[in-house]
Amino acid sequence: MAGKKGSVDNAAFLRQVSANAQSATQDVSKTMEKIGLGEIAEKGKKKLTHVDVYKMVDAPEEWNKYPRLKDNQVEKYLELKMSIYEKGIEDPPILWERSDGKYMILAGHNRRDISCEIIQECREEPGFEEEKYRYPACIVYAADELSEEQARGIIDDTNLYRDFSKLPQKVKIEIIKSRMDVYKRRRYSKGERIDQLAKELGIKKTAIYENLSISENVYAPLQELYYDGKLKRKAILKFTYFDGDTQQWIYENFKDRITEAKVNALKKNMNRDAIANVFNAEAQGIKKLTVEIPADRVEEFRGMLEEWLIKVGK
Repeated sequence: MAGKKGSVDNAAFLRQVSANAQSATQDVSKTMEKIGLGEIAEKGKKKLTHVDVYKMVDAPEEWNKYPRLKDNQVEKYLELKMSIYEKGIEDPPILWERSDGKYMILAGHNRRDISCEIIQECREEPGFEEEKYRYPACIVYAADELSEEQARGIIDDTNLYRDFSKLPQKVKIEIIKSRMDVYKRRRYSKGERIDQLAKELGIKKTAIYENLSISENVYAPLQELYYDGKLKRKAILKFTYFDGDTQQWIYENFKDRITEAKVNALKKNMNRDAIANVFNAEAQGIKKLTVEIPADRVEEFRGMLEEWLIKVGK
């Protein structure tokens, strides 16, 4: 990126950034109302403060499960980077002041990262306006204004992923579990939690139930097969037919033979001998085939298949 040429009136610039950010504050305040902080963040009651991006620090990893755009959605990251390069940060980051003089980011990790990246890439360019990116207008909470639970609530509500469908399966499940816990703390019934989450993430309620079932009812090493793309959702859910001990037994004895076709062949109430037969089938030279035939010729096909099986001795 090439820097813009010409001098800058810092005071006028900061006033303009503040004016732009004030409109964004109204949107942020709606989120704050959900977690009991609406009055604090309301425009006119919570002033915007310009903070050095190099004094901003990440929230603890266990508080923030939302992946960076740069790591997950490069196109979105580049779009945001171009917008910030042209206009600066318009949507104010939300920060929590810490005792060491740093500011924990509750909302705005991508914006901070991009600003630092632009400064690093362009600071040697003639006429580059570093102040435009280094000192964004922010909503800042003093250390004693928030509890840890409130701070985590801001992270959850303001970092809700908009392009949920593009996230890795493991991250999806982690976010769903985290959001369900948030709604539980707010005393939503389970049905209300599901309805709210489906609306916010733009997915069907059945997908939420299924993802929760995978997380809660499938043996962890088997889950990894789903996260790695080796099994689809329909297949991984087959393991919920069996108790945890049986799932562990399956994994320990047949982990090198677990395939989409074999897992889909599992049925409810199968005992371990029947399950073993499914996973040992390939060693016996057996393959599962799916064929499509005209609906009015099903019986004819079955008869032909039975004759063939008798002929080959199966």
